[in-house]
Amino acid sequence: MPRWTLDGQEIEATAGTTILQAALARGREIPHFCWHPGLSIAGNCRICLVEVEKAPKLQIACQTQVQGGMVVRTASPLVEAARNAVMEFLLINHPLDCPICDQAGECRLQDNAVAHGAGQSRYTEPKLALAKAVDIGEHVLLDQERCIQCSRCIRFCDEVTQTSELAFFCRGERTVIGIWPGQRLDNPYSGNVVDICPVGALTLKEFRFQTRVWYLQNTPSICAGCARGCNVLIATGRQRELMTTQGQQDDRIKRVVPRVNAEVNGHWMCDEGRLSFQRLDRLPRLVQAESGGSAADYDGVVRESALALRAAAAAGRAGLITGPRATCETLYAWRRLGAALGSLRIAVRRIERGADDALLLRRDKAANSRGAEWLLGAPAFEAGLLEAAARGEFDVLVVLGDALDPSDTPLLPDAVRARVSTLIYVGPFRDVSAEAATLRLPAAAWSEEDGSYVNFEGRVQLLRRARRPAGAARPGWRIAVDLALAAGVEVPAWTSSSDVLAAVARDVRELAGMTAEQIGLLGAPGGLAATAGA
Repeated sequence: MPRWTLDGQEIEATAGTTILQAALARGREIPHFCWHPGLSIAGNCRICLVEVEKAPKLQIACQTQVQGGMVVRTASPLVEAARNAVMEFLLINHPLDCPICDQAGECRLQDNAVAHGAGQSRYTEPKLALAKAVDIGEHVLLDQERCIQCSRCIRFCDEVTQTSELAFFCRGERTVIGIWPGQRLDNPYSGNVVDICPVGALTLKEFRFQTRVWYLQNTPSICAGCARGCNVLIATGRQRELMTTQGQQDDRIKRVVPRVNAEVNGHWMCDEGRLSFQRLDRLPRLVQAESGGSAADYDGVVRESALALRAAAAAGRAGLITGPRATCETLYAWRRLGAALGSLRIAVRRIERGADDALLLRRDKAANSRGAEWLLGAPAFEAGLLEAAARGEFDVLVVLGDALDPSDTPLLPDAVRARVSTLIYVGPFRDVSAEAATLRLPAAAWSEEDGSYVNFEGRVQLLRRARRPAGAARPGWRIAVDLALAAGVEVPAWTSSSDVLAAVARDVRELAGMTAEQIGLLGAPGGLAATAGA
């Protein structure tokens, strides 16, 4: 590896590494706008200029590769003067509207204006007036006045989605970003151009003017929209005593953005997963236990459900349908409950729509279908169990409602409702299956509980609680434990998802030895790899 000197410190870097990459890897910030680790190098913003000894002029750090013996200075007077000049040019026509800009608080231009700006402008001519709030797609608005022409969005559409909706138009100071005539920015990954825009030129309609970013609490978690299991940050409102806007005092999800994981989703996520959280607050939630259509005490409904389950299971006439978005912990707890009761036939719902694409989207829309296979063996699917229920083979049928989308909860045909004497619903939504049930127990939805998922490649990843469960809802594994205690059967009295995961790691071959620490923020391979390393 070449040895070189960075700001007086001799270091090593892998051959082919650029100065910017090497500096960032060592925690040394070099300002940049156009460079992005997931895109090609454009080298057009020029603010990453650095001084390279013996070079005839300043070099751009994003494109200049490290060479043996190279001496680089990133903060010399010459470099600072150049950066200040670049900032002055960028701010000539940029509107001074930080107080109303959605990007304020996470804007690279704002940060670099503070670090490298002059604090005053020598430009006295009128600023250019360009188009504002241009509707360029289903989810994205464009403000041409704020654009600094870094070309990140253009390169994303050219290189990642390969749909090429965006381009530069006109020349000189009149250059603007726009969409080609007759096109719309409606590819399935359009929201990513908002994430990578370093300023406030591109904004997401669904998040625009919803809150200030410094009021957000970001929780690293996993998208439940498909079997890919994209790594995300769930941003919720953060409780503060001195807030003046009521809408900022709750813990509702304000946005979901991708979290970098090279092994799963790289830097990106699809729009479907990005906006899947909207169902959690827009659709009716089951917030308390109910019996016979009326609100009831949680413990009372648990006892009633447990007695019915115990009697039916003893006669071999109890069944359970679960969705593949339930966490590994919930699936395992219900499996242990079934074993303790003696007989509980378990089936898993399939959730498949569309087709796999070349980037991230999967036809399998369930985040934990592989986990369900590992935990439940080769489970039967819902169709067979529903047919058995329609033939009158069950006295009690439990339905675990989907944690993300009520339309993905199993529908119960009239024949099933007519033949099953006790229908128990455990889930977060007041969906069709919940309305058909005689006993209802509220469960936590996606983002409201800790747990783990296994994606289609067998990678185990951690789902983290980002908000409070609605009403009296609690995790699915906790409800299984409560039912076991009420039924008087032996199931460990777990008190946290970590306790359940520890039991899973001891009992399930594909997840042997797994701990939250081992899984970490980026996940860990399960299956044969996990077994070999255990």
